[in-house]
Amino acid sequence: MKSRNMSKAVRGVFVLAVVALTAAVSAGCAKKVSLEEGRAKVQELASKGVPEREMSDIKMYLFQMETAQKTGQNYQFRMYQDSLTGALGAFEARMSEILNNAGPFMDSLRRVCDGKMALLNGLHLEAAEKGKKPVDSLMAVESQKLYARSRLEDWSLELDTLVTQQKLADSLRGELVGIWVMEKESPDKRYKRVERTEIHMRKDGTLFIMEGGKGKLDDYSSDDWLFESHGTWDVKGDEAQHYITREKLVRQIYTGIDPQTNKPRTEKKAPYDSTVAKGKKVKFIPWDELNKDYKRFRK
Repeated sequence: MKSRNMSKAVRGVFVLAVVALTAAVSAGCAKKVSLEEGRAKVQELASKGVPEREMSDIKMYLFQMETAQKTGQNYQFRMYQDSLTGALGAFEARMSEILNNAGPFMDSLRRVCDGKMALLNGLHLEAAEKGKKPVDSLMAVESQKLYARSRLEDWSLELDTLVTQQKLADSLRGELVGIWVMEKESPDKRYKRVERTEIHMRKDGTLFIMEGGKGKLDDYSSDDWLFESHGTWDVKGDEAQHYITREKLVRQIYTGIDPQTNKPRTEKKAPYDSTVAKGKKVKFIPWDELNKDYKRFRK
């Protein structure tokens, strides 16, 4: 009985060996891809819209073949050539299947993306619209199916992030309304000086910011300045975004010692009140930073 079992085991090993040998012979008989053919194939795939990341293994084997050829390492060259040949064959088979299923897959995923976009508004919807345009353009080009599919999958993930950010923004919007105040005294207790920032985020979406500082900078100099900004505000994720549309310098006075004459001098900057095109100047402040550095006062 034991002998019979051993005989079965030996026959099993023999069969496996024959299968492995047959596979090896078949692989050896397959036409191997040359360096020139490999380079041409990569260019062809790229022209069809295959994303760079999909060809990383193929390009790696090409590079290794080139290196082995330059250094005269014939054994390594043949080894990497076998790897390149196998990788290209597997890649083309996989890409052929993806191409056949690309149309229905993209139509289905595109409808899913539309559902995600329906959950967005404001800044999050604007960000989604920017990603939508190139995806729709690529989907309309038959030769760009592979690239269109990859870009659509990336965009779908971006929409997931935007949906999460939208929920967070909606939960924080009411908490951001109010007057946020930060005051900083001079780190050197010998000098009495305070910097103050007020951020007014109003319920109607308008914004007012006042920043100023007054006091001694050191033994010989001091300053007194006040700067105001007006605009609108919105929320993206956990971040308040400030769109400045008007800037006003109320005063800026510096008193110190003239280094050339060694005498006291006072410098005054002329006040101004100027408009700023919306979107040209945007400030960002995360919720965590507001809570850490500012105190909120509700109106």
